[in-house]
Amino acid sequence: MSQTTDPQPAEQQPAQQQQQEPQQQEANKNEDKKEIADEEREKMLNAENSKHMDGGAAPAELSTEAAEPKPKRKIPIGAIKMPGLFRSKSKEPCKDEETKPAVDADGETKDVEANNTPAKEATSFADRGRNLLQSIKVPTALTNVLSKRKKEADTELATAGLASSETLDDADAAANKEKNNVGEDGMENVRLDAEAADGSPPTKPHPFWVFFTIARRHLFYSSVTLLILMFMIVIICFACVGPRRVVVQPTKDGKVYSQTSCGKIEGLIEEDAYVFRGIPYAVPPVGQRRWTKSEPLNKIEDCWNGTYLAHNSSHVCWQRNALGNINGAEDCLYLDVFTPQVSFEKPLPVVVMIGADTLSGPSPGIMVPSGKLAHVRDIVYVRPNFRLDVFGFLAAEPLSRDSRPKSSGNYGLTDIINVLNWVQLNIHYFGGDKSKVTLWGHRAGGSLVSALVGSRKASGTFQQAWISSGSAVSPTRDLIESEKENSMFLDSIQCKDADCLRSKNAEDIMEAVPPSWYASNTGLPASNQSEISKHEWLVRDGIIVQKHIGEIFSKTNNLPKVVIGATAQSGELPRSLSYNETATPEQIKRIVQESLIGLRGEADKALAQYNATVKDLHTMISDIRVVCPLMTIALMKEDIPFYVATFPRNEVADADADAAAILGFFSSKTPEQKRHLQAIQQLFNHFVWHGEVKDFTPSKKVLIVDQDVLPQSTYDNCKLWIENTLVPTNGKKD
Repeated sequence: MSQTTDPQPAEQQPAQQQQQEPQQQEANKNEDKKEIADEEREKMLNAENSKHMDGGAAPAELSTEAAEPKPKRKIPIGAIKMPGLFRSKSKEPCKDEETKPAVDADGETKDVEANNTPAKEATSFADRGRNLLQSIKVPTALTNVLSKRKKEADTELATAGLASSETLDDADAAANKEKNNVGEDGMENVRLDAEAADGSPPTKPHPFWVFFTIARRHLFYSSVTLLILMFMIVIICFACVGPRRVVVQPTKDGKVYSQTSCGKIEGLIEEDAYVFRGIPYAVPPVGQRRWTKSEPLNKIEDCWNGTYLAHNSSHVCWQRNALGNINGAEDCLYLDVFTPQVSFEKPLPVVVMIGADTLSGPSPGIMVPSGKLAHVRDIVYVRPNFRLDVFGFLAAEPLSRDSRPKSSGNYGLTDIINVLNWVQLNIHYFGGDKSKVTLWGHRAGGSLVSALVGSRKASGTFQQAWISSGSAVSPTRDLIESEKENSMFLDSIQCKDADCLRSKNAEDIMEAVPPSWYASNTGLPASNQSEISKHEWLVRDGIIVQKHIGEIFSKTNNLPKVVIGATAQSGELPRSLSYNETATPEQIKRIVQESLIGLRGEADKALAQYNATVKDLHTMISDIRVVCPLMTIALMKEDIPFYVATFPRNEVADADADAAAILGFFSSKTPEQKRHLQAIQQLFNHFVWHGEVKDFTPSKKVLIVDQDVLPQSTYDNCKLWIENTLVPTNGKKD
């Protein structure tokens, strides 16, 4: 019998179908759920955008009864909360979780819906990592979908209702999440960059919020930038305020301390001021440095260890006094400082005093400051020593040949330039202001200051100059002429090269100087012009002094502010005359007639302008030798005031009367003397403090300083001498 295969029983077929149908349904269901989830996510984002643009109202289709809202965590604007990153559990599974089977207690697998809480809790650490990666991709996907399908969302939202209860339940859940501003995956929805629901342009966020968002995204860089800005603000504040330093106070034993570029220094208290004496400012010009330019203390071996005691005055440089006696030393480049206080808060103006009766000495003459002067005037005074005579102004061919560049002479000028450089570097340690430096030169010192006014080597080291009773003539010779004239000195010292000159004893050198070099311009110009051959110490060396003083003042621009002046009797009487002896008018007339004035036929005019007395003869000599030559220099520029001090110190206004009055050495017993002192001191102090002269105008630039300051257009005594060319040719040489 043939066997036939009976079809499977009917009860077995449905069983297989029943086993396959749930799997197929579950797969279809998962696909539907994914589509619905994507569509609902897009709908919710569009609804959220509409709510933000239209005041937060949700579409009517989604306004169903929402579940109780859960607490939400705050997130930064422009960001999206991501499940697994900001909280431990996600409200929606990722794609891998939706189809992941669950295992029951019997070991059989069964499908678990995506929203099943036990399945979420059973998620492994690796699954959480995949969830994190998936959540990171969401913002980009959402943004792309949002930009492409914003118009289709509204239509799909209205027609997206499904017949199944499962879809409706999902829609209700989505509506509740939309109402609470929460997405399907548990993320708070934040509008990124969509247009409004009605198609109107998007509202731009406030710039402050944009800046704040960027700053929070780049917190590290923002913090670093903020710290740098704060550091810069602190630096600027300190730079504006400046250093806060206290005034240096003296010790109980009357000592005061300051410092220089070479080290600490100790001074003394004198007359309510601080006094520092004998401070070295240059390398000693001894040995092979004899007849070389001044060298500053730039090397550590030239400075001192510990504290330098600046208590005593130093030796003056080699010089010759009025009686012809010599004294001094080669190691003499020191200076004294007199200051009312050592303070850094309010620096005071500085006066550098260059004093010498002649360029061979004596020096400093009357130019000696004091602690009382500094305290009363509130001015810092600096008085230096500088080389004089043959050690300071010898121009000789062997010395020029031995130097680089080839030049000689004017060594004393290099000392003064070095003093000015020292002041610029150190004076703030003594309470001085390096931007208010007045260079005051008196008599031969005034001649040196005149030479430095236009020197490029001294440019910028002082701002003002006060020149009293200096020379308006020298230097008239250049280097070659001076070397020829000085060859007689080389013959007397018996030297032909620089090494020989530097090996000689200092006293022997001083004694070998020809006596004719010390002749002075006394009295009226002689008819034989013998004073024309008088020795000139200064020389146009081409390095420091390149022009005559007249050329400097007439052709040089951007000069320091200058005041020039002299006293009415600043010249020298002939040795045959004295105020202690009575001279007859006939003697005075004879002296005038026998001079160059009489030779030119101007004796009668001169005697008509001046009386035939010793004082008037002294005034005539002073006008020709000092006053009128200086006035011609001052007239070369409109902004240079010129003064004549006419008030007598004893019987006459001698060459030192103006300096004595300024320094307080002038006797002030009578009311007239007190008025004169007040007038000239105010004139000088105002110029030192403010760089200007009161009552000065270009139309009245001559100031007659008597009991008061009287501005005038000219000085009448000079007209006769200028017209007859006696001035400035016969001015004094130093």
